[in-house]
Amino acid sequence: MPGKRQPTAVVEANGRKHLTQAEIDERLDREVHVPPPDAAVPPKWLPKRLHEEYREIGEILRAAGLYAELDRDVLGQYFLSRERWLRADKRAGAAIRAGDEKLAREWTGVQGTYFKQARQCAEAMGLSVTARCRIVVPSAIQNAAKAPAGEEADEFTRRLRARQAAALAEAE
Repeated sequence: MPGKRQPTAVVEANGRKHLTQAEIDERLDREVHVPPPDAAVPPKWLPKRLHEEYREIGEILRAAGLYAELDRDVLGQYFLSRERWLRADKRAGAAIRAGDEKLAREWTGVQGTYFKQARQCAEAMGLSVTARCRIVVPSAIQNAAKAPAGEEADEFTRRLRARQAAALAEAE
C-alpha cells in the first residue's frame, strides 16, 4: 500500500523518485498553495480574553510556516477547548476533594471530552511534539533556504529560488 502523498518538493529532495519535468509540473499544478498571512488574526467568535495568546501562538506558527488563514478556526477551537478543559479539571478536582464520587465521575468525563478536542486541534496545528515530528522538511530544502544567494551551484537550488521568487511575485 502506498504511503501518504508528499509535496513535489519533498519527493524531489528525497531523491528516491525520478520525475520528468512534465510530471513535476503536473504534480505542482495539482498541489494547493496557500500564501501565509501577514499576521495571525483571531476569529471574531473567540472570546476577547483568548485573543492575546492566540496572536502569540499564531505568530510562532506563522514564522514556522505552519499557519495560514484557513487554520484560524482550528487554532481558535484549540484555545476554547483548552479553556473548557481547565474549567472541567477544576470542578473535577473540587468534587474529588469533597468526596462526591458521582459528581467527580461526571466531571472527569467532561474533562476527558474537552481534552480530546484540544489534543486533536493541537495535533492538526503542529502544537505537539509528535505532530511536529511528522512534519517532513527535507534537508535539501532547508539548506537551499539558508544558502546565500551567490552560492547557487546546483540546479535544485536555482529552481527552488526561482519558484519562490515567482510565488512571491504572484502573491503581490
